[in-house]
Amino acid sequence: MKRFLLILIATTFTFVAGAQTIDTDKLSVYDKNAPFGWGAGITGGNGENIVTVETYNDLINAIQPSAFNTAKKTIYVKGTIEFSGFKEFRGIKNKTIIGLPGAILTNPPHSSDKDKTGIFYMKECDNIIIRNLTFKSAGAYDIDGNDNISLIGCTNIWIDHCDFQDGVDGNLDATNASDNICVTWCRFRYLIEPWSGGTGGSNDHRFTNLWGNSDSQTGDQGKLRTTFANCWWDEGCKERMPRIRFGQVHLLNCLYSSSIANYCVGGGYRSNAYIEKCAFTSTKAKNTPWKNYATSSGKTDYNVTIINCSGATNKQARSGSIEYFIPSEKYSYESYDANLVESVVSNSENGAGATLQFKDATGISGTKASNAIQKIEYFTLDGLRLVVPTKGIAIQVITKADGSKESKKIIF
Repeated sequence: MKRFLLILIATTFTFVAGAQTIDTDKLSVYDKNAPFGWGAGITGGNGENIVTVETYNDLINAIQPSAFNTAKKTIYVKGTIEFSGFKEFRGIKNKTIIGLPGAILTNPPHSSDKDKTGIFYMKECDNIIIRNLTFKSAGAYDIDGNDNISLIGCTNIWIDHCDFQDGVDGNLDATNASDNICVTWCRFRYLIEPWSGGTGGSNDHRFTNLWGNSDSQTGDQGKLRTTFANCWWDEGCKERMPRIRFGQVHLLNCLYSSSIANYCVGGGYRSNAYIEKCAFTSTKAKNTPWKNYATSSGKTDYNVTIINCSGATNKQARSGSIEYFIPSEKYSYESYDANLVESVVSNSENGAGATLQFKDATGISGTKASNAIQKIEYFTLDGLRLVVPTKGIAIQVITKADGSKESKKIIF
């Protein structure tokens, strides 16, 4: 590696971009427009370093221009962006990704190559907000493929007002000690008939949300804490709405309307689910609002509470000695009567899905950042360039589009 003199430059950068304001007058009266519960305090990009993207390359470079990218950034997505396989983002922090009305991320080709499936594969990411995007894949196909979004060891994630459609493996999964997650006002559905003949053996893998992927993943204990609120498991969802292992998961004011549901919420090993004021409206959903999957020898612990729901009777049951998860003992929140859930959550104007509206959104096309980040590099204190940052103090050098640089000390 080449040594050279590193000059530290302190510069202030101005982005020619105005934050797009969500039209709060058009939100549901029950929409707090903020994360809460297990996701309280998530800030993402915090409205800083705004950029608008319209192409795949611009989106990827905006989210992760380099490894271990921690700079705050707010990324607006405009139009339809097509993927040809999942994109892995590793170690990114402090980002908000928000779709303008009609924004779609899609991976439409059907493929038996699992590497060509999925959209976002997020690993060890922290303080991330994803809002108002539609994710579309090629339809359920049991080949151990990828999800529309996979959260792998991620923390402090808020996903809001997104529409998840036709995930190959799943629509939105969280595994490997992911934690402090809030999913609000999201819609899950399948519009494409499932593909049969996959190597996994299921001819109908419309299994939408896996929360913990193995009974033996003991590192998930005390993790996978998640609040789902005002979400809609719509037509085509067959199982896993979600299926939970280990996590304390609060399902609040959610709607279950799929006419083909084998079950809605699945309780696996050491799951601790609290299902509150939800509406189970289809015959299938009413038949099996919850199912016990903690049945393996030596791994039968589970807890479930179903309370004040429509279409499901109150229930509290457990196997083992784990204390029941009671959300009100962990955080404060507001709710509304289960009889209102169907009309509120399925409202096409401001219910679940990518329904956010913006003030002056038509003017966004001229607000692309003129001085976007082009490259981030790391160096030792004596100027030795690092291929990958190592534990200790390093110098981060950010190169902007106009050639200017910004540097600061980083502790890893």
